[in-house]
Amino acid sequence: MEPIDLQPLPHGEAIAYFRSKGFAAQLQRFHHLDHFREEHARDFVVAKAMRDDVLKVIREEVDRALAEGRPIAEAAADLAPRLKELGWWGKAIDRDPQTGELLEVQLGSMRRLRTILDTNMRTAHAAGHWARIQRTKRAFPYLEYVQIERPSKRHDHARFHGHIWPVDDPVWLRIYPPNGFFCGCTVVQRTEGQLRRAGKAVSPPIDLQEEPWINKRTGEAFDVPKGVHPGFDANPGAAWLDLADAWDSVTPDLTPERRISEGGILQALRLRRVGDGRETLVITNAASNPVAMRSAEFETPARVSLAGLDIPPGASFIHSHVTEGSLSAEDLMTLYRHAGHAITAVTPGGSIWRAVRLPGADIRVASGRFTATALARFRDELRTIPQASELFAHARMLWLEKQGLIAYHFHMSSQVRQFMDAHAWLLQRLIDALPET
Repeated sequence: MEPIDLQPLPHGEAIAYFRSKGFAAQLQRFHHLDHFREEHARDFVVAKAMRDDVLKVIREEVDRALAEGRPIAEAAADLAPRLKELGWWGKAIDRDPQTGELLEVQLGSMRRLRTILDTNMRTAHAAGHWARIQRTKRAFPYLEYVQIERPSKRHDHARFHGHIWPVDDPVWLRIYPPNGFFCGCTVVQRTEGQLRRAGKAVSPPIDLQEEPWINKRTGEAFDVPKGVHPGFDANPGAAWLDLADAWDSVTPDLTPERRISEGGILQALRLRRVGDGRETLVITNAASNPVAMRSAEFETPARVSLAGLDIPPGASFIHSHVTEGSLSAEDLMTLYRHAGHAITAVTPGGSIWRAVRLPGADIRVASGRFTATALARFRDELRTIPQASELFAHARMLWLEKQGLIAYHFHMSSQVRQFMDAHAWLLQRLIDALPET
């Protein structure tokens, strides 16, 4: 029998987290303190990488390292010559956009690349790990802080080692590792039984000994736990997964009770999607109580069959999307064919797309007419754009709302918003492709 060559699987949640990021605004790229704490969960930034082409090359290499599990040294060796070709290497004179001063700054170097790659990969893995923790916390409701034994370990982090608190304890929003550059600390999930068998118990509350710290670039004051490097005193995964405000903004039609019920479903579906890569659909009744749930087959991860499901009048359809794209024509047909109230899709990166059916409206003919006309006029232009289907789907929804056929609400991840902004001219032309009906 031939040996089986087992290959490690990519960390899907970490990749989804990283790919949801856009670019930090240019004025937030000069100093590492310009873009701070939870802002890193939304946007990718490298200090002194003021040009988008430089930032794009670095992000591509981080993405490749995450997707392929490449060692940092190997990724840095491939990245260095690309940055040298772009002129982003060594020391240079650059102007601080905040103060107007001309300063000597360090651009690329092998030491900087190691720091950039290590920090982004550790943070992405930590955020992805947090998504798994949230998905499995019913079975593993506790986290134990573990400091890896190694010569470079930080003595300040030793006071957290071995402490155990519930997953939802606010302490994990303050000291969830990494807690500094090159920090090797981690957390391990535990069950009630594991704690009992090991003779361990939940730790009492800890005094974080928070110390005042002022961001010299922004003037903002923060309290930072002792031993935690400023900027690392936040949980990137929690910031990435937090959709509460976004959900409120796209559900003006729901009562507070229904908003809470459907929001919980939405969050669970997103966690499920980034875990197994399949679309899952939940159907609720007019009171937002779930009545059916079905996942796509692994062979067809983007398609959920409704065959055999008993769908009540006024149902809401809430599902995860495989891509970052808006609602599809099939999604809209599902809403109208079953006389539903609304259909919502959440993406791995945290975009939310939602359509509410308006009384008496029928979009079947209008949607098909838009698709045929817009593709006939813009097919060649769309072919030149990556993710053109996502742009097209959003344009179709905006056009249908413009015709008074649906109410369309959406929240975009930073990456999706910047993509749409970059193609705003084509988006508007698509919307204007057909006159109002």
